[in-house]
Order: sequence, then C-alpha cells, then structure tokens
Amino acid sequence: MTRAATTAGTVALAALVGGYSYWRSAAFLRDPERSVPPDPSSIVSAADGYITYVKRVESGQMPVAVKKRRTIRLSEYAGIDSDASGWLVGTYMTEHSVHRNRAPIEGAVVVREHRGAAPFNRSMARMTANLFLHRTPYDEGCEYLLTNERLTIGVRHADGPTVFVTQIADLWVDRIVAHVEVGENLARGEQYGLIRFGSQCDVFLPDALLDGDVLVRPGQYVWAGESVLARSVVRPAPTTRSPMRNDLEEALS
Repeated sequence: MTRAATTAGTVALAALVGGYSYWRSAAFLRDPERSVPPDPSSIVSAADGYITYVKRVESGQMPVAVKKRRTIRLSEYAGIDSDASGWLVGTYMTEHSVHRNRAPIEGAVVVREHRGAAPFNRSMARMTANLFLHRTPYDEGCEYLLTNERLTIGVRHADGPTVFVTQIADLWVDRIVAHVEVGENLARGEQYGLIRFGSQCDVFLPDALLDGDVLVRPGQYVWAGESVLARSVVRPAPTTRSPMRNDLEEALS
C-alpha cells in the first residue's frame, strides 16, 4: 500500500469517526416540539423509547428477573419510601431516541432523590439485544436495573397521589440532569430533564390515580409528552403549560 493510500484511508476513517461523534451529539441534544394531549386526564410518557415492562407493584414490592431475585422494594429500586400499589412502566431510550424527559402529570415536585452506582454503571447492551431479538421478558438478565446510577423525582397532583419518575444512567452517561427542585411545579408534558446515550426512564403509577388499565404494552414505542400511558381519575381544568427549560444544555457544560 502506498503512502498516499494510507493517508487517504486515515483521513477517511477520521472523517467517519468525527461524523459519527457529531451525529450522536446532535441526536442526543435535539429538542423537537411535542403536542401534549388536550385531555387533562392523560398521563403521558416521560421518555421516548421502547416499553420494556409494565410491572405490577403490590405494597411497595415489584417482581424482577435479575440475579435470581424474585422481588425488590420500590425503596431499593428508585430510592423512594413508598408502600403504594400500582404499576411500574419502563421505557428504554435507544441511541436514536430523543433523550429529553417530560413530566407525566401536572403537579408539584415533592421528591428529588439521587442514588449513585453500586459500585459502577453497567452496560445496557443486554436490553438492546433482548429488544432486537424479541427475547421476553425484556429485562431478563439486565443487571443495570439494580446497580446503575439513578435520579427519581416525585410529582404530586394537587388533588391526588404522587407519580414517580426515575432516570437510570447507562455505562457511558457522565451526568443525569433533572433541572427541577422540590417545591417547583411542572405542567403535564413539560420538559424537566435530560440524559445522554442509551438510558432508561421508569414511571410509577399508583392505583389511587388510575382510571382503568395501563394503556401501553412491552415492545411498544412511545414519545415523551405525547404518548398516553394511562388515564387519571383526577381531571383538573386545562392549564397553560410552562415555557420549556432552555438551560438544560448549560447544566451539561
């Protein structure tokens, strides 16, 4: 191989790597407009991605399929002290998904709980493979569900119970952003956070809030702020949504 050919190959490889890196950065930071359903009883998805599970939670206990464990407490999983019954809806954000997170309901933030990795963040490649190969349950063998860094917020409706949203970091994530504090209010579908690369976002829906069944199923693709996870028995009057938080990128700088 001539020196010219070697140089050309090196330049082409560098361009390919640079282009891929730019695409990944642009893809993760993109911020498309979303149309929140007008029905105020709609509980919307907190993330773009594939539904990985809809788990029944009884008195704060839920089933798991990791490390031969059968159940785990919500307090251990999400870092929240709750004995509520309801449903945990998992959404896996692929590298092609928009990685901005939105509030499922309107309400006040009453919990903001961060838990570090134990002892380190594990890869979510097993979940990617399970989805690609249609291996169910999709969370089978996904150890990151028990070990990885996570940040949970609780959003309490003015007339109802609390919905919890948990952002779970992947191996390559350097920071989870939840640009909201306890005491602040969120509109339904309002953007509040951001997480990079393949990650996961779970929503706990308490029975006391639900009017009927959960409306999504494993394997279904959903969009943050638009796709309806379930209906609420609480039907507040529509409110004007707060402006989107434009300083999420600043939090990452």
